[in-house]
Amino acid sequence: MMKLAHTLPVVLALIPLVVGMVWKVSRISSIPFQFIGLMTIGVLGGVLVYMRSAFETDSSIMLFAAAVLLSGFCVILGNGETKDSSILGASIMIVLGLGLGVLLNEGLVSRIFLSGFLGYVAFSLNRQNHRSIRTRIILLQIVTASILSLGSVFGGQTLFTCSSLLLAVTFLPLAPFHLPFMGTVGDAKGTLSSFWIVVWLAIGLAELQMIHSSLPVEMLFVLHLLALVSAVYASLICLGQQQWNLFVASATVAHVALIWGLLDVFPNFPGWGIPFGIAVAYVMSALCIAFSFVRQRYAWHTIGKLPGLASSMPRFGMVMIFLVSFAMFLPLFPTFSGLRAMPTVVTQHREIVMMLFTFLVVWLAGGWYFSQMLHQTAFGTARANVSYTDLRIAEIVAVSILLLGATYSGVVY
Repeated sequence: MMKLAHTLPVVLALIPLVVGMVWKVSRISSIPFQFIGLMTIGVLGGVLVYMRSAFETDSSIMLFAAAVLLSGFCVILGNGETKDSSILGASIMIVLGLGLGVLLNEGLVSRIFLSGFLGYVAFSLNRQNHRSIRTRIILLQIVTASILSLGSVFGGQTLFTCSSLLLAVTFLPLAPFHLPFMGTVGDAKGTLSSFWIVVWLAIGLAELQMIHSSLPVEMLFVLHLLALVSAVYASLICLGQQQWNLFVASATVAHVALIWGLLDVFPNFPGWGIPFGIAVAYVMSALCIAFSFVRQRYAWHTIGKLPGLASSMPRFGMVMIFLVSFAMFLPLFPTFSGLRAMPTVVTQHREIVMMLFTFLVVWLAGGWYFSQMLHQTAFGTARANVSYTDLRIAEIVAVSILLLGATYSGVVY
């Protein structure tokens, strides 16, 4: 039984990897592979339930893996038949396999999968043929994180904590370590950008869970300062951002800053931080996938280029109103759950003041830029020269599942 408990997570990761590689090299239409991908994820979900009952796997790990599987199911379900659909579907399965390998395994095996994940990120970015200084900085950070993650297995506790902290601020994107996240989501095509968000944040939450209790007070204070700067910076970027995938990525960075900002105030991180982080991942992923549906139809990249979508695409307009409404109230979830689980100890006045500043920046700025985005897309006069096509049933189901996942994680869990 113990051997099966160590072997099964590796097998679970290898299955979607193999499916994705076969999908990538095959010349068959994407529709059969889309069905195979959905069935594969369904089987993996069943095995995950078995692992939870048979091996008593940690509930947070199950939550991470379930989020990755659920998001993968939704992005494949909503992936329309386009010239890039086969490439996107194969990439989704490969990222799914690598992500599960990181989350479900431990020690050296997990770090090997993580290095493979980072290598695939670097390959995807390098394939875009960007030769800017920004891209070189991203690749340098990825290489450093990969080397440290592998070296930490053979080093001491200090090296492990340092490498996990670097991985945590990279995957729970905190400025100035947010560039790999922004580059990956910004350059991804179609529904793949939506999937990157969930896998990225799930890995970051898993890394932070391992080290949050061992971080010294001085380090927590520095992280809180970075969180406040990151929240302000990302919120300002959102206000001026017109490209939809970079807008969602920046909004994600702003909301994730709240996790870092509350870390030194609410010590019970698994009780409030993990559910909030997964809820953020679901909501931002749903926003991203909804935008990608419009992009598939009209090659739309710029927010405001297609106004009046609520009248011309009423189902899309309803979806956007629900998503934006949920996103506006996201910062309230960790605050209430953290206060409820907060021990009866005196918290320093400095920590409370900084927490309030971070909370207000994320909440008020989020309300502003989400309202602005909704006004530019859902409302206004629709363009007369565009033949609008509303969301299909599969697309509505995909967004609805992600929204239900966010509701469960943020409200119920």
